[in-house]
Amino acid sequence: MNVARFFLGTVIAALCLSVICAEAGQSKLLYPGRAWERKKPSEAGLHERKLKEMSDYAGGFGCVVRGGCMVYTWGDATRRMDVASAVKPVYTHFLLKAIESGKLKGFDDLVTNVEPRLKSLNEAFGYKDRRITWRHLCNQVSCYGVAERPGRAFDYSDWNMALFFDSLFLKVYAASWDKVDSQVLRPGLTDLLQCEDKPTFMAFGTANRPGRLAISPRDFARFGLLYLRKGKWKGNQLITAEHARLAVSSPLPISIPRTKGAKGEMIKGQRSIGGGNNQCDHNGNYSFAWWVNGIGRDGTRNWPDVGSDVYGCFGHGDIRAMVVMPSLDLIVSWNDTRIKASKMVNHALNLVEDSVIHSKSAARIVVDPQNRQWLKRKDGRPFFMCGPGDPEGFLYRGKLRADGTRDGDQNTLIDKIKGSGANCIYLMAVRSHGGDGNKTHNPFVAHDPSKGINRKVLDQWEKWFAEMDSSGIVIYFFFYDDSTRVWRTGDNVGKPERAFIRTIVDRFEHHKNLIWCVAEEYQEALSVKRVKNIAATIRLADNYDHAIAVHKLNGLSFKEFADDANIDQFAIQYNEASPDVLHEGMVWAWKAAKGSYSLNMSEAKEFGSGKLMRDKCWACAMGGAYVMILEMDIANTPKSDLEDCGRLVRFFETTNFNQMAPHDELAFAGTKYVLARPGDSYIAYAPNLEGKIGLKGIKAGRYDLRWFDCATGKEVVQKAVKAAAANQTWARPNGIGGELAVHIKRTAR
Repeated sequence: MNVARFFLGTVIAALCLSVICAEAGQSKLLYPGRAWERKKPSEAGLHERKLKEMSDYAGGFGCVVRGGCMVYTWGDATRRMDVASAVKPVYTHFLLKAIESGKLKGFDDLVTNVEPRLKSLNEAFGYKDRRITWRHLCNQVSCYGVAERPGRAFDYSDWNMALFFDSLFLKVYAASWDKVDSQVLRPGLTDLLQCEDKPTFMAFGTANRPGRLAISPRDFARFGLLYLRKGKWKGNQLITAEHARLAVSSPLPISIPRTKGAKGEMIKGQRSIGGGNNQCDHNGNYSFAWWVNGIGRDGTRNWPDVGSDVYGCFGHGDIRAMVVMPSLDLIVSWNDTRIKASKMVNHALNLVEDSVIHSKSAARIVVDPQNRQWLKRKDGRPFFMCGPGDPEGFLYRGKLRADGTRDGDQNTLIDKIKGSGANCIYLMAVRSHGGDGNKTHNPFVAHDPSKGINRKVLDQWEKWFAEMDSSGIVIYFFFYDDSTRVWRTGDNVGKPERAFIRTIVDRFEHHKNLIWCVAEEYQEALSVKRVKNIAATIRLADNYDHAIAVHKLNGLSFKEFADDANIDQFAIQYNEASPDVLHEGMVWAWKAAKGSYSLNMSEAKEFGSGKLMRDKCWACAMGGAYVMILEMDIANTPKSDLEDCGRLVRFFETTNFNQMAPHDELAFAGTKYVLARPGDSYIAYAPNLEGKIGLKGIKAGRYDLRWFDCATGKEVVQKAVKAAAANQTWARPNGIGGELAVHIKRTAR
């Protein structure tokens, strides 16, 4: 260190969720065979009553799959029926297969290579269609049939999709309409998935809009399961994990406008696969023909009440759909419903999410899908982190043994943190090869990367990590120290490095209290592109969606990673000694994040001890950041400092802070900093209160107040305190000192 980014458990013993079984090392992931394995909703950790509420709301027919098991159906889930525009991700799937098999070189191949008639179109617009690529067709930015140039505008168009289907299946795959099922769809997908109800691209026959998919909800759910499992089906990688993830996590940027709709020339006799063009806007939610839960032009998510990782296929105004909810290991598929447009989709999916039976054992730390600027526990509980930001050489303390393991004080350090409430250790896997450690500070056999990972070293790490995890101590795991560069492969992650990352992730991903971090001070050895590629490699390997962070040199801007779907947290180095300056910096960084990532104030100089340390920790926390303390090396740290961190964690985790944002403009009277969900709940803080605590402009009503002494941890609760609609003050109760915080929550009008 230089000092100058659900899986939900259940209380049911017979839980069938395959991921939980795999986590415990008990079984492999489940897939359907010729028929789905069926489980009762309760056996899959779901409330049947809630699922019934969802299906009553939706109408039509459909099914719910969890953990690879069929757990709920309504209507006739075996009924094969046209799914309209929900077919489009299936086209994408076959585009991916064409690229992987070498039929196409890549997404940016020109479509004119197989459809030369495009070359002569639109002379008045500079023969713009010559530039159409497969990426353009797939993302509906080809501007085929409208005036804009390819890539310049979004045109949700059934002319575009007909060109896509015919060029891909009739030209690239060299099938005919009457043979596309037998030559492409079945051998390339539905037979491999062992579909039961004979899906077909000829929903209405070869003479009526060929390319329309007729498929049953239960068969469509198999397609969703393939993407949920990152392209793998029963041990076979049907498409690469990289492509499977890319397809569902790469929404068009909101800077791409909707087409103005001015007509352009099309191929003579061009057919449509459905309706017309310019049917809707992408609004930051369209990814390779999938709809995702992205952030739209108004700053809100497509489906605000469910996870940010949700994606799906939708057709005919959303009455037909298949939706994947990765955090829940769940798929819901429906057809012929009453569901129309995003608002109703959001409600239906929220009912599905509400059906999950939560368990206190489901304590994994994940990104909060409703508010990505905070993390949470999978079971919904808030999570706050405050504790040691050292020793970064934790894994290499002690004498090196002949087998590569260490005879150090790691267990002693863990024992010292236990019970204090401080809940993290900042540690690094590779500190050699340019980092701050020596040549032995890596987990390789004989410390030589070419010889692979020393399994005995990982076994020892696992013992320490298991103890940390069971004690609620976060394993803040850096892959690389600053300046470390093991593999010199430019911006790419080569095969040996991918193997290293995947081995690490596979070994430790089962831990609940775990956050990955790509590198410390990444700019010293890695480019932005390389960091993104490493993060993508971690994400692909991690089956439990742990948060992934990146640490950088001094500063508060994280704009280079703000829109990266694989990077969830900014680990900040901001070498300022003043609590006020640290707080102002965190507030600035919070605003700059715009809801895209969380903040971890992981490195600031001269943090100090006692009262000064507490002031800095609370200043950062009230600015919207988690806190890890540089030079708090545990061994030489006063137990009282660890306990001060623990008190901060305890207070925050008993509030709804993860629904709040910094709002210092609401501070009144003796209040210094404010976190708030205005009109509902607040945290007011003062490091040295004189007079009363106060807030500006609160609503009239009754409020519960929970007072907290930051120095001692003493609490006083006041219920149903009446307040007028005005600037309001409250006197601190007896027993609460001047260094305090108070959680103020409105309970009644």
